[in-house]
Amino acid sequence: MHAAIRFFLHLTAVVLVIVPAHAFAQTRTGPVPKKLAIAVLDFETRGGMSKDEAASLSDIFQARLVNTGEFLVVDRNRIKAILQEQGFQRSEECSQVECVVDVGRILKVEKMFAGTIGKVGQIFNVNIMLIDVATAQIAYTENVQHKGDLEDLATTIIPTIAHTMANRLTGKELPLASASSRGGLAWYWYVGGAVVAGGIAAAVLIKPSSSPATDAILPTPPAMP
Repeated sequence: MHAAIRFFLHLTAVVLVIVPAHAFAQTRTGPVPKKLAIAVLDFETRGGMSKDEAASLSDIFQARLVNTGEFLVVDRNRIKAILQEQGFQRSEECSQVECVVDVGRILKVEKMFAGTIGKVGQIFNVNIMLIDVATAQIAYTENVQHKGDLEDLATTIIPTIAHTMANRLTGKELPLASASSRGGLAWYWYVGGAVVAGGIAAAVLIKPSSSPATDAILPTPPAMP
């Protein structure tokens, strides 16, 4: 029994040392890179598109940028509050580059995304631009013409544009899926290992012995006369 207890204490100490050490190594392998602060305005609408549809596509575009884990993205409600403070009721009223830059400076971001989405016949025209707040210049634009359904814009076109612009802005080939979930898998492995180890140790402690205990010292029998 004493040996089993010592084994359990030793195993617990090893788990408590290895798990935090590995987690520390995962998070402190080098200096944490500074994330770009960005904001996304609601896309303007053109013929054949409603404001609600354009706003929903703006949400999808922003969500894809957030999921890369590479940016600090301003909450949309904060943007709306700033626009209202500046006398604008809707994002599309602030469509000129100068206005977008002013909003970006108030938000204290480095880059602003703005764009237009319209439809002519069966063709959607999507134009999204990246504006550098410091220089007040359009850094670059992505323009896509798509013949298809609105659902295609939501599921394919807009996410692809967001992914392409994120790659260009960061200079990386970012994965399509969020990278934030990958680190959690290792943690589950360590926690699971600790639980299994604890279960094994517990089983050792509660397992009935098949032989008499040998730790107790038996009295010496009296000498025969």
